Amino acid sequence: MPRTEVLEKVPIDDSYFLFRSCVSSSKYPGIETSTEEVFARLGIELEDSPEQSCCGGFITFTSLAEVTASLPAVARNLSIIEESGKNALTMCNGCHMFLTEFGHFMDHNPDITNKVNEMLGMLGREYKGSSHVLHMLEAVAGLKERIKEQITNPLKGLRVATHYGCHYLYGFKHDAVDDPYMPTVLEELIDIAGAENVTYPEARTCCGSGLTQIIIHKEEMSLPFLKRKLDSLKKIEADALIVVCPYCMTILDRGQFKMEERGIEEYGVPVLYINQLLGLAMGIDPVKLGLEAHITPVKRLLEKLEASNA
Repeated sequence: MPRTEVLEKVPIDDSYFLFRSCVSSSKYPGIETSTEEVFARLGIELEDSPEQSCCGGFITFTSLAEVTASLPAVARNLSIIEESGKNALTMCNGCHMFLTEFGHFMDHNPDITNKVNEMLGMLGREYKGSSHVLHMLEAVAGLKERIKEQITNPLKGLRVATHYGCHYLYGFKHDAVDDPYMPTVLEELIDIAGAENVTYPEARTCCGSGLTQIIIHKEEMSLPFLKRKLDSLKKIEADALIVVCPYCMTILDRGQFKMEERGIEEYGVPVLYINQLLGLAMGIDPVKLGLEAHITPVKRLLEKLEASNA
């Protein structure tokens, strides 16, 4: 169940700073375009900056360097957000975790912050600790009533399952907008979109990504995790799987192609970002939502949706 005390603290603004994700920008541009389209329908402006860089998470996730090696990159990005004077909105579990967790770390370790600011000073920047970083899930949860008003094409007949991702739910157990062990925010948004929620036993398990698993152990560890989830989704005949993280989307979408290519199994379960689902329910053109960029085809899903609304 959504945590009322957390949800009440989510700032609902007329504009946000949109922190772009490396994975969505390079692999799934529809995550960004759907976010822009949906928030435009909600009357909310999104601002970004060409000076933004990777959140810094890749260095830490892959153990390529000590954790503190990411601090200058995180602090630089946070200083750019601070400069905008807006609350930031992230589309990625990893980006949210690193910007929030490392910002918290620096706020409670002034000696380290001073050292980081010495480095930022060479770039003419300074981290002040005044930024507020929101996860997309928090924002859309806070905007549910406004979203309801924009639903023009309810997704009748679609059977939709969810995948939240580890780094948001379990990385922020006390601050997450929903109960990490029994989350329902995505399910509520699916209801608002007019689709049918379908559940499966592996809904809260890892997608199998674990960056170190992918990079160090390649796929012998990740694909079995993914196969269990997809086998479960196939049994319940899900028309789509909804995610809130670009990296989870990469594994869940492209992993299906890898298993089909190897003759393991054919699944064909489209993986959509939450704003792509909401965009469809708002009647936004699928091309503008970037659905054609997915590896697992969405044609069958769109045909079913068209038939149900005929």
